[in-house]
Amino acid sequence: MSAKEKLEEIVQSYDSLKKICNAAKERSKRDTSFALQIIQSKKAKKIESKENIIDIYFDSLHQKIDEHYVIELIATFEQIIFSRIDNAYGEINSILSTEYAKRQQKRQAAPLNRCTSSFIKNKEEIRNLGGASKILENQVSKESLDELDEIIKYRNWLSHGKRDVGKNSFLKFEEINLIFLKIIDEIE
Repeated sequence: MSAKEKLEEIVQSYDSLKKICNAAKERSKRDTSFALQIIQSKKAKKIESKENIIDIYFDSLHQKIDEHYVIELIATFEQIIFSRIDNAYGEINSILSTEYAKRQQKRQAAPLNRCTSSFIKNKEEIRNLGGASKILENQVSKESLDELDEIIKYRNWLSHGKRDVGKNSFLKFEEINLIFLKIIDEIE
């Protein structure tokens, strides 16, 4: 499955879940007994209007869906990038090793030939998407790097319980997906 297909699969799941949530919200507004089956909250008993209970509940649910799928989208993008880094590492290491072997056969200088692979970063040395973004600096546009940096900060904020790690973002799920697609196009 290609990188874009992996991201598209997440988008389809996201869209389906949002549609299911919207349908449940509409049904809940028409059928109070259905709403009571779904919304079992002490907070719901304190709110007087059933319509408000339903709106508040489903707005909260939509927010949770958005946050979950943003995290899943970012994790998948990270997986794609790390796969590309690992492939690049293998190719670069092979080129360096081959070139240095040729030099040695011709008795030409091959400085530090035994440690060529240590000059190349591999996926074990790059522990997060922030580290990977530094490698992408010469491959993608400044705008894409800035957007990726914002997404990384947002992911950190979400992942750490919306504390003082990272920051909230106004980027929506769809926008994040488009940014990732743009970056994938730039690195291919």
